[in-house]
Amino acid sequence: MTAGIERWAYAGALIAIYLFLLLPLIFIVVVSVNDGPTPTFPPTDISFRWYIHAIKEENFVQGAVTSAWLAIAATVIATPLGTAAALGIRRTEFRGKWLVEMLFLAPMAVPGIVIGIALLIAFVAADIGKAPVRLVAAHILLVLPYSIRTVLASLSQIDPALEEAALTLGASRRSALRLIVLPLIGPGIIAGVLFALILSFDDIALALFLVDANTTTLPVAILSYLQYNFDPSVAAVSSILIILTLSCASLVERTFGLRPLLGG
Repeated sequence: MTAGIERWAYAGALIAIYLFLLLPLIFIVVVSVNDGPTPTFPPTDISFRWYIHAIKEENFVQGAVTSAWLAIAATVIATPLGTAAALGIRRTEFRGKWLVEMLFLAPMAVPGIVIGIALLIAFVAADIGKAPVRLVAAHILLVLPYSIRTVLASLSQIDPALEEAALTLGASRRSALRLIVLPLIGPGIIAGVLFALILSFDDIALALFLVDANTTTLPVAILSYLQYNFDPSVAAVSSILIILTLSCASLVERTFGLRPLLGG
Protein backbone atom coordinates (compact mmCIF):
# COMPACT_ATOMS: atom_id res chain seq x y z
CA MET A 1 0.00 0.00 0.00
CA THR A 2 2.78 2.41 0.98
CA ALA A 3 4.76 1.56 -2.16
CA GLY A 4 1.71 2.29 -4.31
CA ILE A 5 1.18 5.69 -2.65
CA GLU A 6 4.84 6.57 -3.13
CA ARG A 7 4.65 5.54 -6.78
CA TRP A 8 1.59 7.72 -7.38
CA ALA A 9 3.15 10.64 -5.50
CA TYR A 10 6.31 10.34 -7.60
CA ALA A 11 4.29 10.21 -10.82
CA GLY A 12 2.24 13.24 -9.72
CA ALA A 13 5.38 15.22 -8.92
CA LEU A 14 6.84 14.40 -12.35
CA ILE A 15 3.63 15.46 -14.09
CA ALA A 16 3.57 18.73 -12.12
CA ILE A 17 7.20 19.46 -13.08
CA TYR A 18 6.55 18.73 -16.75
CA LEU A 19 3.46 20.93 -16.75
CA PHE A 20 5.38 23.74 -15.06
CA LEU A 21 8.06 23.56 -17.77
CA LEU A 22 5.89 22.95 -20.82
CA LEU A 23 2.72 24.99 -20.22
CA PRO A 24 4.36 28.37 -20.98
CA LEU A 25 5.63 26.97 -24.28
CA ILE A 26 2.20 25.59 -25.11
CA PHE A 27 0.58 28.96 -24.32
CA ILE A 28 3.02 30.72 -26.69
CA VAL A 29 2.21 28.33 -29.54
CA VAL A 30 -1.54 28.68 -28.97
CA VAL A 31 -1.34 32.48 -28.78
CA SER A 32 0.66 32.59 -32.02
CA VAL A 33 -2.35 31.34 -34.02
CA ASN A 34 -4.71 33.96 -32.60
CA ASP A 35 -6.30 36.08 -35.33
CA GLY A 36 -6.80 39.10 -33.07
CA PRO A 37 -4.49 42.14 -32.91
CA THR A 38 -3.25 41.35 -29.41
CA PRO A 39 -2.06 38.15 -27.74
CA THR A 40 -5.07 36.60 -26.02
CA PHE A 41 -5.72 33.19 -24.52
CA PRO A 42 -7.77 31.35 -25.56
CA PRO A 43 -7.67 32.62 -29.16
CA THR A 44 -10.76 34.36 -30.48
CA ASP A 45 -10.17 32.84 -33.91
CA ILE A 46 -7.52 30.62 -35.51
CA SER A 47 -5.25 32.17 -38.12
CA PHE A 48 -1.64 31.97 -39.30
CA ARG A 49 -1.52 35.59 -40.43
CA TRP A 50 0.93 36.56 -37.70
CA TYR A 51 3.39 33.98 -38.99
CA ILE A 52 3.19 35.67 -42.39
CA HIS A 53 3.58 39.07 -40.74
CA ALA A 54 6.66 37.86 -38.84
CA ILE A 55 8.25 36.48 -42.00
CA LYS A 56 7.71 39.83 -43.75
CA GLU A 57 9.10 41.87 -40.83
CA GLU A 58 12.48 43.15 -42.02
CA ASN A 59 14.07 43.31 -38.57
CA PHE A 60 13.14 39.70 -37.87
CA VAL A 61 14.51 38.52 -41.21
CA GLN A 62 17.79 40.40 -40.84
CA GLY A 63 18.10 39.26 -37.23
CA ALA A 64 17.49 35.64 -38.23
CA VAL A 65 20.15 35.86 -40.96
CA THR A 66 22.65 37.37 -38.51
CA SER A 67 21.87 34.78 -35.84
CA ALA A 68 22.22 31.97 -38.40
CA TRP A 69 25.64 32.94 -39.75
CA LEU A 70 26.82 33.80 -36.25
CA ALA A 71 25.78 30.40 -34.90
CA ILE A 72 27.45 28.61 -37.82
CA ALA A 73 30.68 30.62 -37.52
CA ALA A 74 30.93 30.14 -33.75
CA THR A 75 30.20 26.41 -34.06
CA VAL A 76 32.70 25.84 -36.89
CA ILE A 77 35.46 27.48 -34.85
CA ALA A 78 34.51 26.17 -31.40
CA THR A 79 34.01 22.52 -32.37
CA PRO A 80 37.63 21.67 -33.33
CA LEU A 81 38.92 23.80 -30.45
CA GLY A 82 36.63 22.04 -28.00
CA THR A 83 37.52 18.60 -29.35
CA ALA A 84 41.25 19.34 -29.09
CA ALA A 85 40.84 20.74 -25.57
CA ALA A 86 38.84 17.69 -24.44
CA LEU A 87 41.46 15.32 -25.87
CA GLY A 88 44.21 17.26 -24.11
CA ILE A 89 42.39 17.26 -20.79
CA ARG A 90 41.59 13.56 -20.96
CA ARG A 91 45.00 12.35 -22.13
CA THR A 92 47.38 14.61 -20.22
CA GLU A 93 48.25 14.29 -16.56
CA PHE A 94 49.64 17.38 -14.84
CA ARG A 95 49.25 19.32 -11.64
CA GLY A 96 46.26 21.62 -11.68
CA LYS A 97 44.47 19.64 -14.38
CA TRP A 98 41.18 20.00 -12.53
CA LEU A 99 41.65 23.78 -12.46
CA VAL A 100 42.21 23.92 -16.22
CA GLU A 101 39.06 21.88 -16.80
CA MET A 102 37.08 24.14 -14.49
CA LEU A 103 38.32 27.23 -16.34
CA PHE A 104 37.27 25.77 -19.69
CA LEU A 105 33.80 24.98 -18.33
CA ALA A 106 33.39 28.18 -16.28
CA PRO A 107 31.24 30.01 -18.88
CA MET A 108 28.54 27.39 -18.27
CA ALA A 109 28.23 28.57 -14.65
CA VAL A 110 28.80 32.33 -14.95
CA PRO A 111 25.62 34.33 -15.75
CA GLY A 112 25.51 35.45 -19.36
CA ILE A 113 24.90 39.10 -18.44
CA VAL A 114 28.13 39.11 -16.42
CA ILE A 115 30.07 37.66 -19.35
CA GLY A 116 28.45 40.18 -21.69
CA ILE A 117 29.48 43.17 -19.58
CA ALA A 118 33.00 41.79 -19.11
CA LEU A 119 33.43 41.21 -22.85
CA LEU A 120 32.10 44.67 -23.68
CA ILE A 121 34.68 46.26 -21.36
CA ALA A 122 37.44 44.05 -22.78
CA PHE A 123 36.55 44.83 -26.41
CA VAL A 124 36.38 48.56 -25.73
CA ALA A 125 39.77 48.42 -24.01
CA ALA A 126 41.20 46.48 -26.97
CA ASP A 127 39.57 48.93 -29.44
CA ILE A 128 37.60 46.18 -31.17
CA GLY A 129 34.62 48.08 -32.50
CA LYS A 130 33.23 45.86 -35.24
CA ALA A 131 30.10 44.07 -34.01
CA PRO A 132 30.54 40.92 -36.16
CA VAL A 133 34.03 40.32 -34.74
CA ARG A 134 32.86 40.90 -31.18
CA LEU A 135 29.83 38.64 -31.60
CA VAL A 136 31.80 35.76 -33.12
CA ALA A 137 34.43 35.91 -30.37
CA ALA A 138 31.76 36.10 -27.66
CA HIS A 139 29.75 33.21 -29.05
CA ILE A 140 32.85 31.03 -29.37
CA LEU A 141 33.34 31.60 -25.64
CA LEU A 142 29.66 30.81 -25.07
CA VAL A 143 29.53 27.48 -26.92
CA LEU A 144 33.07 26.18 -26.37
CA PRO A 145 32.33 24.67 -22.91
CA TYR A 146 29.43 22.64 -24.31
CA SER A 147 31.61 21.21 -27.06
CA ILE A 148 34.26 20.29 -24.49
CA ARG A 149 31.66 18.76 -22.16
CA THR A 150 30.04 16.51 -24.74
CA VAL A 151 33.41 15.31 -26.11
CA LEU A 152 34.68 14.63 -22.58
CA ALA A 153 31.52 12.61 -21.93
CA SER A 154 32.16 10.55 -25.07
CA LEU A 155 35.85 10.05 -24.21
CA SER A 156 34.91 8.76 -20.77
CA GLN A 157 32.99 5.91 -22.43
CA ILE A 158 35.88 4.77 -24.66
CA ASP A 159 38.06 1.88 -23.58
CA PRO A 160 41.70 3.16 -23.73
CA ALA A 161 42.75 -0.37 -24.72
CA LEU A 162 41.29 0.20 -28.19
CA GLU A 163 43.75 2.96 -29.01
CA GLU A 164 46.58 1.10 -27.32
CA ALA A 165 45.85 -1.95 -29.45
CA ALA A 166 46.05 0.15 -32.61
CA LEU A 167 49.41 1.58 -31.51
CA THR A 168 50.67 -1.91 -30.67
CA LEU A 169 49.74 -3.11 -34.14
CA GLY A 170 51.85 -0.39 -35.75
CA ALA A 171 49.48 2.54 -36.19
CA SER A 172 50.85 6.02 -35.56
CA ARG A 173 49.21 8.23 -32.97
CA ARG A 174 47.76 10.37 -35.74
CA SER A 175 46.30 7.31 -37.49
CA ALA A 176 44.92 5.96 -34.21
CA LEU A 177 43.30 9.32 -33.52
CA ARG A 178 41.79 9.54 -37.01
CA LEU A 179 40.68 5.91 -37.37
CA ILE A 180 39.83 4.91 -33.79
CA VAL A 181 39.25 7.83 -31.44
CA LEU A 182 37.45 10.36 -33.64
CA PRO A 183 34.86 7.86 -34.99
CA LEU A 184 34.14 6.71 -31.43
CA ILE A 185 33.66 10.23 -30.09
CA GLY A 186 31.73 11.32 -33.19
CA PRO A 187 28.36 11.28 -31.36
CA GLY A 188 29.75 13.64 -28.72
CA ILE A 189 31.15 15.97 -31.37
CA ILE A 190 27.85 16.06 -33.26
CA ALA A 191 25.90 16.62 -30.04
CA GLY A 192 28.24 19.51 -29.22
CA VAL A 193 27.62 20.97 -32.68
CA LEU A 194 23.84 20.87 -32.20
CA PHE A 195 24.03 22.36 -28.72
CA ALA A 196 26.35 25.09 -30.00
CA LEU A 197 23.99 25.99 -32.86
CA ILE A 198 20.99 26.18 -30.54
CA LEU A 199 22.71 28.16 -27.78
CA SER A 200 24.34 30.61 -30.17
CA PHE A 201 21.16 31.22 -32.15
CA ASP A 202 19.06 31.79 -29.01
CA ASP A 203 21.57 33.93 -27.10
CA ILE A 204 20.52 37.38 -25.96
CA ALA A 205 22.59 37.99 -22.80
CA LEU A 206 25.84 38.45 -24.73
CA ALA A 207 24.41 39.89 -27.95
CA LEU A 208 22.55 42.62 -26.06
CA PHE A 209 25.88 44.27 -25.16
CA LEU A 210 27.74 43.62 -28.41
CA VAL A 211 25.37 44.37 -31.32
CA ASP A 212 25.17 47.67 -33.18
CA ALA A 213 22.62 49.32 -35.45
CA ASN A 214 23.77 47.38 -38.51
CA THR A 215 24.29 43.96 -36.88
CA THR A 216 21.43 42.71 -34.74
CA THR A 217 20.58 39.14 -33.81
CA LEU A 218 17.05 37.75 -33.82
CA PRO A 219 16.57 37.67 -30.00
CA VAL A 220 17.66 41.32 -29.77
CA ALA A 221 15.36 42.21 -32.69
CA ILE A 222 12.46 40.54 -30.85
CA LEU A 223 13.24 42.48 -27.66
CA SER A 224 13.41 45.76 -29.58
CA TYR A 225 10.13 44.98 -31.37
CA LEU A 226 8.37 44.38 -28.04
CA GLN A 227 9.27 47.88 -26.85
CA TYR A 228 6.87 49.43 -29.37
CA ASN A 229 4.56 46.61 -30.46
CA PHE A 230 2.41 44.03 -28.70
CA ASP A 231 0.96 41.58 -31.18
CA PRO A 232 1.10 37.79 -31.74
CA SER A 233 3.90 38.04 -34.32
CA VAL A 234 6.49 37.69 -31.54
CA ALA A 235 4.68 34.58 -30.34
CA ALA A 236 4.83 33.26 -33.92
CA VAL A 237 8.60 33.77 -34.09
CA SER A 238 8.97 32.20 -30.64
CA SER A 239 6.89 29.20 -31.73
CA ILE A 240 9.16 28.64 -34.73
CA LEU A 241 12.22 28.77 -32.45
CA ILE A 242 10.58 26.39 -29.96
CA ILE A 243 9.83 23.86 -32.69
CA LEU A 244 13.35 24.09 -34.13
CA THR A 245 14.98 23.76 -30.70
CA LEU A 246 12.84 20.80 -29.64
CA SER A 247 13.46 19.12 -33.00
CA CYS A 248 17.25 19.44 -32.58
CA ALA A 249 17.11 18.19 -28.98
CA SER A 250 14.89 15.29 -30.04
CA LEU A 251 17.31 14.43 -32.84
CA VAL A 252 20.23 14.29 -30.40
CA GLU A 253 18.25 12.20 -27.93
CA ARG A 254 17.04 9.70 -30.51
CA THR A 255 20.41 9.40 -32.24
CA PHE A 256 22.90 9.52 -29.38
CA GLY A 257 21.02 9.92 -26.09
CA LEU A 258 21.30 13.08 -24.03
CA ARG A 259 21.92 11.52 -20.62
CA PRO A 260 25.15 9.67 -21.48
CA LEU A 261 26.53 12.73 -23.30
CA LEU A 262 25.72 15.18 -20.50
CA GLY A 263 26.44 13.03 -17.53
CA GLY A 264 29.25 10.77 -18.76
